[in-house]
Amino acid sequence: MTNEIVQNQKKEFIKYIPPKEEFTRFLSEDDYLEKGRLWGLFNKNAKHEFLYKGQDVQQKVTLIGYETYGVTDEYHTIIIEFENGNLSCIHPAYLKEMQSPSFKKVYIVDENSSTIVEEKSESKPKASKPSASTKEKAEKKEAKSIVLPTDKSHFNGTVKEFSTKYNHFNDSEEEIVIWENVVVKTEEELEIGNAWCSLSKSLKTAELELGKSYEFDGKVVDKKLNKEVKYKLNNPSKVVEI
Repeated sequence: MTNEIVQNQKKEFIKYIPPKEEFTRFLSEDDYLEKGRLWGLFNKNAKHEFLYKGQDVQQKVTLIGYETYGVTDEYHTIIIEFENGNLSCIHPAYLKEMQSPSFKKVYIVDENSSTIVEEKSESKPKASKPSASTKEKAEKKEAKSIVLPTDKSHFNGTVKEFSTKYNHFNDSEEEIVIWENVVVKTEEELEIGNAWCSLSKSLKTAELELGKSYEFDGKVVDKKLNKEVKYKLNNPSKVVEI
């Protein structure tokens, strides 16, 4: 298989996911600005051109509207338009990730059939294996048991990342917030480290920003997201920036 064939396949290999039905178009520039900030695509000034990236493929797209889903329509899927007029759905977090200079897609090509059979995205280099001393420290830290409060409590925490989590109940991606340096503010402060929660309407209204610290009320439960994030914050409310 020649390199020319592979290159042509990559350029054509854009998975368009057209809207299933009538979608919501932006009502005004103010509506566009509000949604773009909500999705974390820009801060103060509106941005009207974005990049859709693939391996050896980079095309300009614009945002023309969105679809809503969830029990109370609190989650969004963006509708983007390519320069050739094609429309496609994309998750806000994935479009945001594509704007990173380090983002790239990796294609696996079937040499026998000359077709591309898989694609995945890579935006971060693989971390090196921790040393033995680092592993020992991590194991000792995990060995320390944390007694979580059973009642609603007051917390401090810093926004580490906006991400998504697959929701098996409605077969969709749920927007979440990952926190770091989370502390339960009781008589004796309890450090629980990293935690996660759903990006609810109240949190969207609070206009959380990466790297900023907040105080809020909520309840912490032992519900692991991954190895680094072992606790979940239920129903955060009264969110105030510190």
